[in-house]
Amino acid sequence: MPVGSGDVGKGFGEENKKKKRKLKLPKKGLEVTLPLTITVDGLAKLLDVPNDHLLRKMQRLGMDKLASNFILSNEEAADIALEYDVVPIIPENKGPELYPQPIPEDMSAHPIRPPVVTIMGHVDHGKTTLLDTLRCSSITASEAGGITQHIGAFSVELKGGQNITFLDTPGHAAFSAMRARGANATDIVVLVVAADDGVMPQTKEAIQHALDADAPIIVAINKCDKPGVDPSAIHEELLKHGIQTEELGGDIQAVEISALKGTGVESLAESIVTLAEVLDLRAETDILAHATVIESQLEKGRGNVASVLVKRGVLKTGDVVVAGTTWCKVRSMTDDRGKAVSSAGPACAVRIMGWKDIPRAGDMVLQAESEQKAKDVVGNRTEKRSNKARLAALEAMNEDRRELNNRSEGSREAELAFRKAAIAYKKGLRKKYPTRGEFMLSSEPDEDAKSEDASKEDAVAVVPVVPVVIKGDVSGTVEAVSSALKQLPSKKIKISVIGVGVGPVTESDVMMASTGAQGVVIAFNVKADKKTLSIAKREGVDVMGFRIIYKLLEEVEKMLVSRLPPVLVEAIQGEAVVQQTFDITMRGNSTTAVAGCRTTTGSISRADKVRVLRSGTEVFVGAISALKNNKHDIAEATKGQEFGMSFDGFEDAREGDIIQSLRYSEIKPTLE
Repeated sequence: MPVGSGDVGKGFGEENKKKKRKLKLPKKGLEVTLPLTITVDGLAKLLDVPNDHLLRKMQRLGMDKLASNFILSNEEAADIALEYDVVPIIPENKGPELYPQPIPEDMSAHPIRPPVVTIMGHVDHGKTTLLDTLRCSSITASEAGGITQHIGAFSVELKGGQNITFLDTPGHAAFSAMRARGANATDIVVLVVAADDGVMPQTKEAIQHALDADAPIIVAINKCDKPGVDPSAIHEELLKHGIQTEELGGDIQAVEISALKGTGVESLAESIVTLAEVLDLRAETDILAHATVIESQLEKGRGNVASVLVKRGVLKTGDVVVAGTTWCKVRSMTDDRGKAVSSAGPACAVRIMGWKDIPRAGDMVLQAESEQKAKDVVGNRTEKRSNKARLAALEAMNEDRRELNNRSEGSREAELAFRKAAIAYKKGLRKKYPTRGEFMLSSEPDEDAKSEDASKEDAVAVVPVVPVVIKGDVSGTVEAVSSALKQLPSKKIKISVIGVGVGPVTESDVMMASTGAQGVVIAFNVKADKKTLSIAKREGVDVMGFRIIYKLLEEVEKMLVSRLPPVLVEAIQGEAVVQQTFDITMRGNSTTAVAGCRTTTGSISRADKVRVLRSGTEVFVGAISALKNNKHDIAEATKGQEFGMSFDGFEDAREGDIIQSLRYSEIKPTLE
């Protein structure tokens, strides 16, 4: 055997082994712990498989994130891992949590509680006046414009000693979410319908909220004292919307009242008490407190305050409670009349002070055994919310990466096309050596592509954006205002809500609004001090204060319209026909093209712009540089008059062209 032949054979054998080596796959049953998110490349490394193999698996699963840099959620990664017969482990972030106690099957052993009644209906149909009459106080006087601005919870003791807790919900269209919360927190819905107005948009919405919440309904037909009204028509109108009253053979009570004069209000209260007895409303008093946030706000001298409706258990001063991602050690409690109380049982509404942050309206309030437990629960919920936000952002991140990958793919294809063209040139199959610009490489787009992109950017940039910061007295109102502003037409100008909060307008709110052009701070039922207003003036930020929701919407619409350019309306003042064209010699031996014309309709004014039409096609729009008749300058050529004219920047007028004299007027723009 020749020297080294054995080594050569050995090397050849090893090379064959390399060619025949099978794909290494992860061991079956291997446990793999997956993070919240992971890239495709990261998962391939974790499973120790080639990227292309993993991508083929994903394709078979019908996934569209087929690129190494795409991000997968842990659930998507688990589906892929199962294809390799490994065991994906997703760490459960259970953490400390609070849950309401299960409701006992037999409630007969527990005490009867007062009913929670929500008064709902259209704006200005008399809901708050009705509650005012029931309480024998003056709530309406404290509400801006006589319209309830946020949910109020009040307890009323009737002459017979029975207690009823009322929720008064706003009727304006902007407060839909707040009405829905009121319906969901209630036992009985009193639907107020004005006899002189009938079923209106928010009446229909209130009916739907009550039906969705499966809450019994009592209809209060208000303003029956007005002359000429026909309450029976209201029964028929309600029937069209699924509300069949007892008068029409249904099972829904309807009471005719006058909230202003008090007529029929006692009958309405009796109807509520009777229905509550039938419902047999009971609640435990020997368990940890469970409540719902009705409204929340930042009060001067009191800090973060929340009105809550206790549903089960008894809430006491000194208790520790959690709502959403904030907690509170109850420092003090007051009832709806401002009187300090030490405890609140089921169906009682109280205002709680001592919150670390302002809770959101609608949040569930649960009592914790200790401050440490409350802190742990809030920390766990905050982490979960953060993880949820990260997962929600995945699609946007992947879309950006998809676009980047498409551009890279386009560059590779263009480079390949360029190389093929270069080879064709060398073989004599192409006359001219290619340039990369011919193949529109993404790194060097041609001029047409640049202009097209620029035009698209201009089209997008045409719609101006107004940055808005919203501050209000309670969280529910802020939420409603934000939602209402987002419903405004946005084709011509958009509102971008960049910040919301509860409490007075601060310097930081102004500075946040100043980050965009002509920013606005909307203050609803809150104020800004002189220093803050001074800073707003310096920064060019408009601080708009309001107390009534419909006034807010009207003024914001006016503000948006004022920022739109005026709409120019074109009117044709007259027409002329070009009969002849000729050149005249000016000073310095220069020549100017002149169109000899005759006015056919209206007049041609020297001050107006003109349009030149040739065979119906526009060839020029611009100013007149000279208008003459018999070598004399004239201001206007009337019907039938012949004249000569030259144009500013246009010398190609031809016989038979039509000249139109144009005048523009400005009209006020609209948001639509």
